[in-house]
Amino acid sequence: MALAVLAALNVAGVVGVVSSRNAATPRYAIFVMLAVSLPFLVGVLFSPAPGMSVVGFQVPFYVAGVIIVLLQNHAINARMIRAELDNRDLAIKDALTGLPNRIFLQEKLRGMCSELAAPAANGGRPFAVLSMDLDGFKHVNDRFGHAVGDMLLRTVAERLKRAFRPGDVVFRIGGDEFVILLPGTSEIEATYLAKRAIEKISVPFDLGLGTAIPIGLSIGSAFAPADGGEPDILLTCSDHALYEAKRTGKGRYWAHVRAAN
Repeated sequence: MALAVLAALNVAGVVGVVSSRNAATPRYAIFVMLAVSLPFLVGVLFSPAPGMSVVGFQVPFYVAGVIIVLLQNHAINARMIRAELDNRDLAIKDALTGLPNRIFLQEKLRGMCSELAAPAANGGRPFAVLSMDLDGFKHVNDRFGHAVGDMLLRTVAERLKRAFRPGDVVFRIGGDEFVILLPGTSEIEATYLAKRAIEKISVPFDLGLGTAIPIGLSIGSAFAPADGGEPDILLTCSDHALYEAKRTGKGRYWAHVRAAN
């Protein structure tokens, strides 16, 4: 009888440890618990010792209770992970367009700059930063209202994503301002992509209002490492280039400290 009690305690201990350490993989935990419990259950049910059948009948209830707790813990953990991921999305995504926002831009840009500063054998590739601003967007808001302005921004976001390559990242950093990161891009490639984006945005937008809405796009660029290797420096350079593009006529592309294109 003493050995049976010791065996029961061992089984209970194994079942408890397995359930607590494998809450994220409940199927595996349930399989291990059954594999451990069944031999003990068969042994006590067929034991000639008096009172062992009572112990045997208690085993299924104990294991079932542990399984219920295990599944509840798994559900709670899953909800917590989903909530954490949702909060992460809310923190790094623009609510209106679904594009990454300024917070994620800073994270991404820091990572790219860090890779660029790594030793030559493992260093990252040169990349471009494009700052862009819509021309005439305020007039659209004033004439048609903010609801139409929001609809226009969502459509602009979709056009911008189609204007660039799959590996390029489009960010909305506020209002009608966007930033694009172009990894592994030469100045010639960046110029081509920027001008293509300007052409796509210059096509009037049909938002179902009975009249197409024309707007423009101005873009300024900076290049890493040519213009700097720090996020703030690169963003400042591309913003200065954007200012020059708008100052010299709008609807243009301007590279930092370079002649207008």
